[in-house]
Amino acid sequence: MFENAQIGVQHTIPLSTNFKILKYLSASANTTYKENWTFKTTNKEYDPNFNDGVGGVVEDTINGFDSFRTYNFSTSLGTTVYGMFSFGKDKKIQAIRHILRPSIGYTVNPSFDQFWDSYEKPLGDNTSETVYYSRFEKSLYGSPGRVKSSSVNIGMSNTLEAKVRDRDTTIAKAKK
Repeated sequence: MFENAQIGVQHTIPLSTNFKILKYLSASANTTYKENWTFKTTNKEYDPNFNDGVGGVVEDTINGFDSFRTYNFSTSLGTTVYGMFSFGKDKKIQAIRHILRPSIGYTVNPSFDQFWDSYEKPLGDNTSETVYYSRFEKSLYGSPGRVKSSSVNIGMSNTLEAKVRDRDTTIAKAKK
């Protein structure tokens, strides 16, 4: 049972904060640190003598403790703009409120290529290809990212609300 079990431990520490800038802008900053522990890793290499001389990838499972750490960072800036237009108490639609919430954000996930290895796989005609793999790829929590990613996001939330007079004229309060 324990020979085939995937065992691991993951620690996650999220940090975030919100604050106001120039009274009307809301800013937030976030970061997450993760540490992953595993007790089995994988080693791969190409062996030309494997499979009766045909060649192939030899994969070894290595028992023992190993770990990797990852982190990311994100920040955002947004505000809320209100607009109000009144039509009058005697109208069917008494007022309309328009709420705009523009926002912009930035996220970065660094590359953790130090946790990746490679081997050369021959293709024939004296050419070969480099195959990348992570020794953590078969662990419980997967492998860390090999490619740096960075993104900018822009958003706009748009809400319209209306105060409408009830059909029943005996009710004095308008519905939203």
